[in-house]
Amino acid sequence: MNKMFAPLTAEEKATAKEAPKSGGKTPIVPVPADAAPFAFKHPKYGEPSRCWPYHDADGQLVGYVCRWDFTDADGKPDKEILPVTYCDLGNGKRGWRSKGIPSPRPLFGLPDVLARPDAVVIICEGEKARDAAAVLFPDMVATTPAHGAKSPHLTDFDPCSGRTVLIATDFDEPGRKNDKGKPLHPGQDFGDKVCELVRDAGAARVLHLHPGRLGAWRWINGEKVLRGEAMPDGWDLADAIEEGWTADEVAKLHDDPAFLPSYMDEDERKAARSFVGGDGDDDGDDEDLSGPPFRVVWNGVEKRIERTDKETGRVTHEWKWFCSHLEIGAHTRSQDNEDWGRLLHITDEDDREKYWAMPMAMLAGDGATYRERLLSLGLIMAPGRFAREALHEYISMARPAFKARCVNRVGWHQRSFTFPATTVERHQHG
Repeated sequence: MNKMFAPLTAEEKATAKEAPKSGGKTPIVPVPADAAPFAFKHPKYGEPSRCWPYHDADGQLVGYVCRWDFTDADGKPDKEILPVTYCDLGNGKRGWRSKGIPSPRPLFGLPDVLARPDAVVIICEGEKARDAAAVLFPDMVATTPAHGAKSPHLTDFDPCSGRTVLIATDFDEPGRKNDKGKPLHPGQDFGDKVCELVRDAGAARVLHLHPGRLGAWRWINGEKVLRGEAMPDGWDLADAIEEGWTADEVAKLHDDPAFLPSYMDEDERKAARSFVGGDGDDDGDDEDLSGPPFRVVWNGVEKRIERTDKETGRVTHEWKWFCSHLEIGAHTRSQDNEDWGRLLHITDEDDREKYWAMPMAMLAGDGATYRERLLSLGLIMAPGRFAREALHEYISMARPAFKARCVNRVGWHQRSFTFPATTVERHQHG
């Protein structure tokens, strides 16, 4: 009997792969040379707006990530992003279908990443942001894992070994969550996960491009203008280009050591997400609502507000920005324990730090006098009544841990001699 048609042994049966079932779809990787030309229509949205091809290390096509742009039922812009691969459909049939690229997935533009071994690798969330990064950072090699924030752990980050990696995170509007309690746009979560993955892969350095480094400003008629309001949820580098940023303007920021800091580890991130009167844990899962409703964040100060759904009665909390960076460092008072005030720390749009011992008496009345002074020092306030009242409440409620003595001349004040920039204490000898 011909051995080719001999019955399978028990071992062969156990190790044999199951053939694709009729109606199934199994990606064929890499895409064979005789594959039909790419063609795929979404059953609801039709032809994709954009398609990005993914290749393996040898430059062979493994699949696409496609994007559909459309208007939702409420008339708002929306999108759908799906992977499309060339699949075995069973019964000898093949075709392009919406099916994920098998893991481990290659980074987008992997051949280019490998061809530029000395370039910094900038990793973005999604192909559109990656395209913008390639424009704004031409000296770097831009990439993204397939499927963005959904599954970066299924991508092979080994090509980042020994290299400097820059992670560009999208902006998450604080406090905004879906019905399941998840952030509406988990850009920070994406960055944190990718940071761990590239460090595990052996990256030499991991840097962070925070969205606020560019998103805090817009370009209007050739002028760089402070945004002066909260950034929109989901802001990314594609928005930076739409708002006027160019590679030349970004290059001017590279000499600033604060522009691209090292990506913080978990403990550092918790410390940075500081609440005024809170513990800095901003995960939102079991937030303590009993403390002061203010927090200092990267782009200023926010107040926690409560919203009630009129239909369901469900109460939610979110954070609303009302002014740029303003910290309250200490209680102030005169040597006679009068003229109490607050030591305010302002950082203006040129990143210059300023201090002002504001008398609490200025809180009397409508507060226009102290707001005028703060604005002259470089504070940026959101327009409207909410911001004015939130600022007033923020300063009034502050209970800083330190106290400072204010004097109006150089010289001895009880046991201290005050110079313009320092103070010397007189010690008793017994």
